[in-house]
Amino acid sequence: MNRVEAISEAILRYIATVSLIILFWLILINVVARTLELAGFAWFDEVVRGCFAYVVFFGAAALWIKRDHFQVDWLELAIPQGKPRVALRIVTSLLSLGFLCVMTWYGWVLFNKANALTPILQIPERTFYAAIPIAGAIMVLHTIAGLIGEGKQIILTGDSSK
Repeated sequence: MNRVEAISEAILRYIATVSLIILFWLILINVVARTLELAGFAWFDEVVRGCFAYVVFFGAAALWIKRDHFQVDWLELAIPQGKPRVALRIVTSLLSLGFLCVMTWYGWVLFNKANALTPILQIPERTFYAAIPIAGAIMVLHTIAGLIGEGKQIILTGDSSK
């Protein structure tokens, strides 16, 4: 993993972790407050929605960079080493790239259409939706870099094992 990948993965993981910690504490405080009938927090849903979006999308991008996300690899392991396995990895990467491009595009469309403010805290909705195109773009770039790296390895060394 090169330096740019390591730094971007660390930043994404940090944002996702902080968002998860905030999410945990907000839910805990809200449950305790409602159970003890102390108070209800009207702004609670607004912050939880934003934290959840950041956990999901930035966490997914961090996992994507390191290839730590859940993978069903039985087919890849069943295929012999060499060109067939590389071909499968390339096809899988291209299918993922197609999905990520669509997700990023429609995330960008949603981000641009979101002009409303949250009712209580008056936070722009697009603040929450920004996680979709940002994380998507990071995953797209990483996937393209991976495809280029795979191609270079095959062309320059003739070695397709990984």
